[in-house]
Amino acid sequence: MSRQNRTAVVAHHSMAPVGGFFGIYALLNRSETFGSSETANLIFMIAAGLGGSVTEFAIRFCAMLVYIGGIVFATLISRRFRDRDFRYVAVVIDIAACLVLARIPADTDPVLALYPMFFAAAVQWLAFTQADGFSSSTVFSTNNVRQCFAGLTEYICDRDPKQLALFRFFAGTLICFHAGVVFCWFCMKAWGLKSIYACIPLAVWGGIATWLDRRAETRDDTGK
Repeated sequence: MSRQNRTAVVAHHSMAPVGGFFGIYALLNRSETFGSSETANLIFMIAAGLGGSVTEFAIRFCAMLVYIGGIVFATLISRRFRDRDFRYVAVVIDIAACLVLARIPADTDPVLALYPMFFAAAVQWLAFTQADGFSSSTVFSTNNVRQCFAGLTEYICDRDPKQLALFRFFAGTLICFHAGVVFCWFCMKAWGLKSIYACIPLAVWGGIATWLDRRAETRDDTGK
């Protein structure tokens, strides 16, 4: 693995704890609502529509629009950052989302309360989408689990070093993601809803790792 690929993997893995922190924070503080993806929200939105709950349907529909808005924003902004690095924007948005989430009252509708997270998670997903040739999410884990253990099984069967590299990469993402989960759990025990402030240093570290990756990429390009 080249130096630049190593730093790209470090930057990617450094943002996974933010995804883990967001995940457990939303689930334990906002009525088991997962604010980092849309699968559950879309299912409950349809159920609310079929059940005649107009208010819940509207809140969840708007949550979907917020998530889509994050995807559209990320896609458009990345087109303007072709010669720079869009990942910095995602880090700033994560920090801004933490600041807003900390000020939302506990009695707010749980889906409505997570609108900032829906937007931030969508942006982070697109900004930190791959490293070292592997496509991986830093905000949810289903595909990471599949890739990790499919790669391990393939390696055990064929001893293919590429499959071992795949296993190590996705295992690293899972470990870092759930390190964020553990960290958030202890923070919530101490500070409750305000524990989201503790996610800001994680995002800052992700930004530093991104800067180091960008620096390594520039050095490789200039040959220095």
